[in-house]
Amino acid sequence: MHVKKLLEELKERHLYRVAVLYVAGAWLGLQVIDIIGENFEWPIWLMQGLILVMILGLPVVLLAAWMSGEPKPVDTPAEAPVANTDDRPSLLILPFDCFSDRPEDVWNADALTEDLTTLLARFSDYCVIARNTAFAFKGKSVDVREFKDKLGVRYVLEGSLRRRGQNLRINAQLVETATGGHLWAEKYDWDETDFEPKYDEFLQAVVMKLGNELTRAEMHLSRTRPPGEWSVLELYQQARGVLQFEGWSQQSLTHVVDLLRQAIAKDPEFAPAQAYLSLVLAIGYWLSLYPDREAAHTEALKASEIAMTLAPESSEVLGFAGCALSDLGQHDRGIPILERAVELNPSNSQAFAALGVARVLCGNIDDGMAHLRHAMEISPLDPGLAPWSTVLSFAETLMGDATLGLESAQRACKADPRYYGGFLAMGLAQVHLGRLEEAQRSVAESRRLNPDLSEESAAAMVGEEAIRELEKVGITLPGLKSVQATA
Repeated sequence: MHVKKLLEELKERHLYRVAVLYVAGAWLGLQVIDIIGENFEWPIWLMQGLILVMILGLPVVLLAAWMSGEPKPVDTPAEAPVANTDDRPSLLILPFDCFSDRPEDVWNADALTEDLTTLLARFSDYCVIARNTAFAFKGKSVDVREFKDKLGVRYVLEGSLRRRGQNLRINAQLVETATGGHLWAEKYDWDETDFEPKYDEFLQAVVMKLGNELTRAEMHLSRTRPPGEWSVLELYQQARGVLQFEGWSQQSLTHVVDLLRQAIAKDPEFAPAQAYLSLVLAIGYWLSLYPDREAAHTEALKASEIAMTLAPESSEVLGFAGCALSDLGQHDRGIPILERAVELNPSNSQAFAALGVARVLCGNIDDGMAHLRHAMEISPLDPGLAPWSTVLSFAETLMGDATLGLESAQRACKADPRYYGGFLAMGLAQVHLGRLEEAQRSVAESRRLNPDLSEESAAAMVGEEAIRELEKVGITLPGLKSVQATA
């Protein structure tokens, strides 16, 4: 890995050219010196000394060229960066500063910039400025507010790598170019022996955290204008943010569906909105939240097909659509689509979690739990943490580890105290642990959060077996009610 990067660095800093020019110049100089020395009868030791100086001068010149040169992008000159004309929120990842003179630290700092750019560019929500344009600003002190006018960039990620003995510290911060204000900042400390093994995990954590913060920022930005003026993308961003910041409930799902229908009315070919609509409708169908389940099923299926036709190679779209198909009961179709989504983007935690839920529902519980745990590892602060942890809790409890199931249920309730599923999972785990009074309180809280919680909707989430176990200890749920939420 380091040899390859070293060769690329030598090429970018033009050290090959410097070496060739030096050797050619030295050879020409020696020819001239030889002629002069012969005419003036210089002693042999003087000629040998001059030759030695020429030889020793090569590494000195190369070192000077290395220290003074910087890799310069060839495709986009620094003097004429390309401005962003995309309507999506635009992000520039500046080259990470390196406060170390070790070559491997310099390579790692540049690798951070390139790898984060590559990973973030896989998400269709953002317009990520190309690496060549970003490297035009390497080592330059620029006020981030200038990027708004120069490149049309809305957000900038900047950071640094610093060495302290055997330890490495990476700082990262997200800045809004309009004001220069910081939206997010974090530091990460590593022992250098752990840096390589945990490097990909670190990148995925940063990418998912950035995604959440950008969604939050875009929501707030949109709300500075009347809803009637929101664009298709802004309506979609608002819909994504509702579940993230308002919690999972019948009311929030209904709100999301309304926003997505508005977005699709403005642009029926905006694939992410079609895919997300299919997912939200399918969740409502799966949990029996809509009075007309068949209508929700039909609309969800149609939206998923449209989305996959419009964007067949988008990990985001396939993650939503594949999950929707699985929630609609079409696991045989949904699972391969979700597998393709994670192949396209291994950082897509939503697709990993959806694949885990689908496998659990199909009875492949061990693989399903592994996928769910992986999703939570790569995105520990994801908006979907509450429902993911809930499904994981049910699976762990029914597989015989109620203690672990209770921990997962508690994680779900902590991630979103408004999500009734976490308390239902907690009640089931407490029943298995013999803590019946606590279980009754947990299920009562679940019903308080969702007054329309019925035996049928709960069974869709946790399975008939779990409902029967609750009933054995006297914890019952009402039959299916007429739900007020609309599709």
